Amino acid sequence: MLTPLFRTHVRLGARMIEFHGWQMPVEYSSTIEEHKAVRGSAGLFDVSHMNKLKIKGAGALQFLESLSTNNISKVNINGMKYSIVCRDDGTIVDDIVIVRKEDHFFLITNTSRKEILMDWLDKHQAQGVEIEDVTSDMAALALQGPDSDRIMSKISDNIDKIMFWNGAKRQVAGVDTYITRSGYTGEDGFEIYCRSQDAEQLWRSIMDAGNIKPAGLGARDTLRLEMGYILSGMDITDENNPLEAGLEWAVKWGKDFTGKDILLNIKKEGVKRKLAGIKLHRGIPRHGYDIVGKSDEKIGKVTSGNISPILGIGIGLGYVKPEYAYIDTSIGVVIRNKIYYGNIVKTPFVEVRK
Repeated sequence: MLTPLFRTHVRLGARMIEFHGWQMPVEYSSTIEEHKAVRGSAGLFDVSHMNKLKIKGAGALQFLESLSTNNISKVNINGMKYSIVCRDDGTIVDDIVIVRKEDHFFLITNTSRKEILMDWLDKHQAQGVEIEDVTSDMAALALQGPDSDRIMSKISDNIDKIMFWNGAKRQVAGVDTYITRSGYTGEDGFEIYCRSQDAEQLWRSIMDAGNIKPAGLGARDTLRLEMGYILSGMDITDENNPLEAGLEWAVKWGKDFTGKDILLNIKKEGVKRKLAGIKLHRGIPRHGYDIVGKSDEKIGKVTSGNISPILGIGIGLGYVKPEYAYIDTSIGVVIRNKIYYGNIVKTPFVEVRK
């Protein structure tokens, strides 16, 4: 599938890859250059590939409350909430973002898990609930970086009135959009939704408004990794539950949701593994590499890893036995049959300006 900005990416010389059925730019110049642009000023991403759903009808709120670990009923109009959808056994179907609109709920979910999530929603769809996939009708751009507010203020009004993790309708350079103040980089920024046919005009207007670099999936991944943000399908899969993934902050025990009883038992008994931040002295941890502890015995696996463009060293996330998940614990990662040593560290790996 092609996003509405495919021709723009090709014209800019982006290196394109297939990503879960979509043709997406992985980088335009270099991942490191684009990463540093976002940390230093601003970068513009095409995130139109993200799955976008409208949930509406008289039973929409009750439906989402029953499936979501977080408390959706307390979200104000135009407010946003991060949540987890779990199975009866407490394992994760997907992590999602829910925006409460005046007459429906807008869900942003992961492309890599679309079929799994949609199947789950269809099987549990309640009477009085409509689920509409609007992915192909809507483009999504993400402007991220410390200069993003200043840049957007040049081409739209009252941008500073949009609070973090809230949204609002705005015209941007004459284009009707819905903007959320959010993102996946740790920086200040916006995700901007518009009609597919307006995407190229919107992209050009934003790019012309400031010192911005187009940024691809490569930088999007290294930026989120530096913040310790999880990637669905990598750091959380069908085998994981929210407690071992460090997502209990998104689980509200005072409400009912699918999988609650099992998760309460897991909380009482303790998890068998924990997702932790890893920093190596040398070498780069990669997905699937073994993590070793004392006497070099295997204690877990790396789920995400790369070199940090800001720190210049290898960082990653991985599940380890709980007794090894403490900050400053010495660990090793097996890279091509050789052990490279490092430590369990607190995330985020880098501090960002707000």
